Amino acid sequence: MLNMRKSRNYKKYEKQKSPKKNAGFYIALAICMVTVAAAAWTTYGSVMDYSELAQEDTEQSDDVKVDKNVSGEKYEESKKETSVQSKIESSVTSESKTESKAEESSKPDKKPQEDVKTESETAVKTAVDTSRNPPIENGKIIKKFSPNNPIKSKTMSDWRTHSGIDIAASKGTPVRAVTGGTVKMIYKDALLGNVIVIDHVGGFTAYYCGLTDTPVVKSGNTVSTGDTIGYIGNVPGEILDESHLHLEIKEDNQFVDPATVF
Repeated sequence: MLNMRKSRNYKKYEKQKSPKKNAGFYIALAICMVTVAAAAWTTYGSVMDYSELAQEDTEQSDDVKVDKNVSGEKYEESKKETSVQSKIESSVTSESKTESKAEESSKPDKKPQEDVKTESETAVKTAVDTSRNPPIENGKIIKKFSPNNPIKSKTMSDWRTHSGIDIAASKGTPVRAVTGGTVKMIYKDALLGNVIVIDHVGGFTAYYCGLTDTPVVKSGNTVSTGDTIGYIGNVPGEILDESHLHLEIKEDNQFVDPATVF
């Protein structure tokens, strides 16, 4: 019985080792190897394609870098040219300013020109101011110039010389400059009242006496012919005479007849 079983197992084994069974195995193995080889070839092709693409990308990247470098060189050169041009323009501007300052310094000062102009205007004004007019418009002389022969004074009740002239005018009447000049001083005198002294063109000095306390001009002011300088007030030393302007004029420090001046 045992031998029979062994015999049957041996036959099964022999059947399994049959050539048909072995041929199928080898065919399957061959198919697997072909499949593996095909997969390997496909993978190799993909790797090669990727390598070529990577190489192309690298070349393009190098080209871009080169372009950037070239562009950078152009930019640097342009920057250098701009810097040089700016320095040149700055130098030219500086030289221009220096030349302008030199020209300005070489030009004559404007102030003397203005002074000359002022002197010229003064000369013209002086020429106009040489015309003369009476200090009181339509005024009448009520007491004449008498430096040597004494005249009876109603106010002082004595006889005394008269170094000026009296021109009748009601209180508040404007008193005018007889010609152009400069106000020398303004003061108050016990006998003559408020006095305005003007150095006039022509070399004489006029004393306008008996004015109000509110003069129109001040010391140092320049006046022209006919300008109002003040108004008629009182002459204390001649208060009993009718209201008037007492006018005295000195030329070369000597009293002269005011009636001969205007």
